[in-house]
Amino acid sequence: MSTDVLTDWYRVLCTKGVLLARSRLPAPWGMRLDARTQATFHIITEGSCWLRREGAAPVALHQGDLCLLPHGLAHELVHAPNGRSEPLERLLARRSVPATGGPMTTVVCGAYCLDAQLARPMLRGLPPVVHFSAAGVRASPSLHSVMSLLLVELDRPGPGSEVLVHHLFDALFLYVLRACADGAAAAAPGWLTALQDAALSRALARMHADPAAPWTVELLAREAGLSRAAFARRFTAELGEPPLAYLTRWRMGLASRLLLQSEASLAEVARRVGYESEFAFSRAFKRDRGMAPATFRRSVAAASPAIGG
Repeated sequence: MSTDVLTDWYRVLCTKGVLLARSRLPAPWGMRLDARTQATFHIITEGSCWLRREGAAPVALHQGDLCLLPHGLAHELVHAPNGRSEPLERLLARRSVPATGGPMTTVVCGAYCLDAQLARPMLRGLPPVVHFSAAGVRASPSLHSVMSLLLVELDRPGPGSEVLVHHLFDALFLYVLRACADGAAAAAPGWLTALQDAALSRALARMHADPAAPWTVELLAREAGLSRAAFARRFTAELGEPPLAYLTRWRMGLASRLLLQSEASLAEVARRVGYESEFAFSRAFKRDRGMAPATFRRSVAAASPAIGG
């Protein structure tokens, strides 16, 4: 697996993990989470519950289980397969959940705020729910260790806990992606499976390493060691879009990061992501992001003054 490509992607994605809830709930209970642009995860630290999605059979979750919904689909966590649910916000708004004598469940719910435009092709191929049983978590020492450390910091916060939790959220997401990539042979085509393909991985690494280069399909095929037609066909089948469309998406992700995290001029941003003129860059950026780069810089910076790297 090309870890350099994964590192590049994660840095540009500007992922920020946030804790949605950490709740100890006596049965009966149920929480409903609407569809969102964020990837959502749940860790069951006590008891058990059920994950429900429309059109799918309920999934039993037990103590020690971890599940990730990479596409942010609407779903419910309930104490029983046919239990009722209420919006998460309403559940959290109550100061306490009345004790009923029913079995207790403790669940940690979190989300990853992602650059949706950049994340969509990267998460393509992952199933709606990535479920690791407690045994599956223990079978991956790294995943088990980072999940345990995260839970310790949430249970017993100390000096520096805020920073530690932020980094442990990031590490947890990366270890989940690694585990998915390690099992990618049985997965649907997507970015993670493409990283297992030596030819495609070489081309991806070159695009990520030098995005401003004047890449053509022929040049990328040469990097991959394939004919132009074979490379274009294989790339599109795995990534869901042609090579130059992927390159444009990657360039726009880099440009977004530069616009938000630096004071570089639009001309400098354009040059660094492979555009000879500010006009050509602005046109491509508006087509991808729905607004001009200057507008994007002003509006997003105003909404989120502190964007983390």
